[in-house]
Amino acid sequence: MMTALILAASLGTAPAEAASLIVHVEGLPEARGAVMMAVFASSESWDDGDPVAGSRVAVRSDAVTVSFDALPAGAYAIRMYHDVDGDGELDVNLMGIPSEPFAFSNNARGRFGPASWADAVFQLVPGENTHTLNVQ
Repeated sequence: MMTALILAASLGTAPAEAASLIVHVEGLPEARGAVMMAVFASSESWDDGDPVAGSRVAVRSDAVTVSFDALPAGAYAIRMYHDVDGDGELDVNLMGIPSEPFAFSNNARGRFGPASWADAVFQLVPGENTHTLNVQ
């Protein structure tokens, strides 16, 4: 009986520490292709391009919603692009500037490259969290 109570208590506290992230992407220019999204949990992973979660969601309108479950609470940042042609890669022009729409969390903007971790970072708290990205 005591073991069952301890187990129930521990199971009851675990979900309270888990966080979900619902990301609304708005302003997509075309209803085709896919949104490619990556979630990062540190400045080092942001710089190295090593996400803790990622998702590909088909685009059927000018907005999509992407969900991530069971993330630990803490600091995160998001990079995403609209893969309009569906080739799985961010297309760039001859100067290396993206030719497909993109966005970063906090609607941060980069100068001569991606937005910085400091500009894109936000806090994920236990429970449900929402974040909105406006495509650039």
